[in-house]
Amino acid sequence: MTERVTRDGKLLCIIPAKGNSQRFPRKNLARFQGRPLVAQAIVMAQASSMFSTICVSSEDEEVLSVAKEYGADVALRRSEDLAGADAQVVDVCRSVVEYFVDQGQTFFAFAVLLPTSPLRTANDLQRAYQIMMETNARSCMSLVECEHPPQRAVCLQQGRIAPFFEGDNFKQTQKLEKLYRHDGTVIFSRIDTFLRNPYFYGESVVPYFIERERGVDVDNPLDLAWAEFLCTSGSLNVELK
Repeated sequence: MTERVTRDGKLLCIIPAKGNSQRFPRKNLARFQGRPLVAQAIVMAQASSMFSTICVSSEDEEVLSVAKEYGADVALRRSEDLAGADAQVVDVCRSVVEYFVDQGQTFFAFAVLLPTSPLRTANDLQRAYQIMMETNARSCMSLVECEHPPQRAVCLQQGRIAPFFEGDNFKQTQKLEKLYRHDGTVIFSRIDTFLRNPYFYGESVVPYFIERERGVDVDNPLDLAWAEFLCTSGSLNVELK
């Protein structure tokens, strides 16, 4: 493990990467720019030069093997109850943080990097941490503007189309409030406040904005192909190596 210490203390990087998923089987091992998605997350964490420990959490032997191959400091096997479809990222993070507490290792803060956000950069991680510190927030979460206004969602009521939300939401798009989604690039959180109350949303969570073209969240093979296209077409002016 590299003993990198910020002026505030050591930083932990958590990369949750279960072995399977329902919609895109083995997606964390799918290849992007020649390497598995989980490896891409490790490489960016290393490139940021921020973390004293990079930990990949998985129940899958192949994922853990890839983590070791690409230099993760800890390839941590998670319990089966955290490997199912109902497992939440926040619960995985709590289990990882508690593991290190039990090992007697202390960190000031941790970052969560989802492997399914392959267009993150080292600068994203550095800037998100800086924003959290400058604003004295408990957490900083990356956000990307929704591609289509969620206010215009419709549903079916007895087989007929109806607006899902109440109100005048079919006016001009520019007159609607901007809404965002977490894209998976990064969440930073202070460990002391996280252990007292494990959550990633709330009044003391500040945003780090990601450009739309980099807010790709790989949920199916088409998303992965789109991310590859953005890289090979020269549409992205960022360093992903």
